[in-house]
Amino acid sequence: MASNLRSGDRNIYLIGSERHQITGCKLPSNRQVLSVLFYNLHEVKLSIRESANLVVRECLIFWEKARIPTRATPHCVEKIMKMYNYWSNLQKSACRRSETQEENERNFISDLNNLFDIAHANALEIIKIEEDRKFLLSQREPGRRGCLMGIDMKLAKREERVLLRVIEQENRRAKAHHSSEIDDNFMDSSEESSGTEDISDQPGPSSNIAQSSLEENINAQI
Repeated sequence: MASNLRSGDRNIYLIGSERHQITGCKLPSNRQVLSVLFYNLHEVKLSIRESANLVVRECLIFWEKARIPTRATPHCVEKIMKMYNYWSNLQKSACRRSETQEENERNFISDLNNLFDIAHANALEIIKIEEDRKFLLSQREPGRRGCLMGIDMKLAKREERVLLRVIEQENRRAKAHHSSEIDDNFMDSSEESSGTEDISDQPGPSSNIAQSSLEENINAQI
């Protein structure tokens, strides 16, 4: 079971393997974001927007470690949605081996290992520490030059393990909720077919989960 939570077996068009979480000592790349997005879609059975929200929450932890101000969560989610929709359009045209299609695929692939940039529009002016400013600029270079060496690596590893546990717990809850909704829908259908009119609609899960909630959960376990 644990191994299933760590990565998916699917090979995603242009992207590669699914991943259960973002790891490493750099700010997240476009490839990492999409790999985790597809894991949430296929393995956790979340919607696109729910998956994007969960990925953004992971990304923000790395940006906070780097002490770099970011855009508001809804803007970050929309950035992922836009990237996913662009990928989806490429996939739909994958069988058309035109020069335009091949060029678009090459451009998309060449950007995958670059920074998923969610820095605040005025981040370079807001950041007071020159070292942090230089780190953001280096991460914006092709391949995201540099790494988060200023962080206590033991603490970072501990936070990573705790984050993994928290995400796996949320994944299990999401799966359980999804199964519960299927059971409820089945029961509702059975009642309708037998002439029962007393049907109660259960509200779905909120896709807008606060970032502070995840941080509190992580901090409580460290």
